[in-house]
Parts: sequence; structure tokens; C-alpha cells
Amino acid sequence: MDVFMDLTGTITSMESEEYAFLKMCEGIKKRFNIKLEPNELMLHILDYRRPYMEKRHVEYYPIRNLIVKAVEEVAPKPLCSTDIFWIMDAYAYYHAKYVRLAPGAKEALIRIRNIAGYMGLITDADTPYTEKVLSGLKIKDFFDVVVTAEDAGVGKPNPKIFHMALQGSKSEKKIYIGDSEKRDIDGAKKVGMIAIKIGKESKLADYVVENLLEASKVVEELIL
Repeated sequence: MDVFMDLTGTITSMESEEYAFLKMCEGIKKRFNIKLEPNELMLHILDYRRPYMEKRHVEYYPIRNLIVKAVEEVAPKPLCSTDIFWIMDAYAYYHAKYVRLAPGAKEALIRIRNIAGYMGLITDADTPYTEKVLSGLKIKDFFDVVVTAEDAGVGKPNPKIFHMALQGSKSEKKIYIGDSEKRDIDGAKKVGMIAIKIGKESKLADYVVENLLEASKVVEELIL
């Protein structure tokens, strides 16, 4: 069998994701003398990008661009091109520096890689961000294919992003592991994949587990 998975909240720790975002906001506040506190700036950015993120399955707008637009609303003076590129780089930089693997994730990736014929990552993130985070976590070489929403032009659960990742898969049965019922599990089931849900109960998933390590054990049972 071939195995595909999500990145944020599946391989990575959500606590570290939130911390990285906050550290990014600290850096933005300092550079542009923004009056909002870092946590307030974080909420402002999240609120600004929410409507775009909710329709990412229809049309994808790069997250780094949304962060720039949100910062422009609260910056004391207009941003120049150098400022804009700095913010875009900061998004990937701070996450690559502070995002950590979820407990047991490295062992899980090793176990899955040892038995999967083909292994892929499907994420709703920007491409530059994904490349830097994977390199920072030192897990890029685990995957035969990495497809981002920016690559596909749409995010999950749109079948297009899944089909792009599945192009190199030769196995009749394919497994997908993710933590979002709507984006991951619904999307995987729509393209005929066996779906493993990480976290809370699911109405759609074939299996529900606590973390990626537990998911790797299910994969082993399905393959061996």
C-alpha cells in the first residue's frame, strides 16, 4: 500500500505551531512598531485570513500574502517591497525555527517509510513554507511526493490536490492520515482512500487513533 498524510497537527505539534505563529507576530511587531500586542496581532491576522482559508478548497490564496495584507491594516506607515518580502520570509522562517514534531511522529514516519511503497504529503500550506518547515524538521527525505495547496491551486478537501499527489502511486489501495474531519478525512474518502483520523471521533474515517504513532501501527496491520 501507498501512504499519504497531512502535515500540520498530524506530523507537527499544534502547540508548537501556535508558538511559532506568536513568535512571528513578536518579530513583526518589533520591526514595524505595531501598537498591538503579539497575541492581539496574531488574532488580527487569523481573523483577516479566516474567510480566505474557509474557501481554500475552491481557490487558494497564499497564506504569506494574507499575512502581509493583515499587517498592512495595522502598520503605522505603508509597507515597501522590502517590508513585504521580509514578512513573507518571516512566516516560513519562524515556523521552520519553532515548529516541532508531535510526540512519536519521527518513529511513526520511520515505521511507515519502512513498509510503504510510496509515501506522500498533502498540505494546505504555502510551498515555500512547507519546504522550509520540512527541512527544519529534517523529514523531507521521507516523502516521495509533497503537494501543497499552492501547487494545486486549491486546498483540501478538493479532489484535485489529492489526485496530484496520487499521480505517482501505483498501489491499488491507498491510505491517508490526517487530523481534520472536513479537509483530510472527507477529502480522502472522496477519492477512494482508506482514511485514518487522528484525534477525536469521526463519522467518516475507517480508523480513529490518538496520534501518528498509533496510526503507523494501523498502517502496519493493513499492509503486513
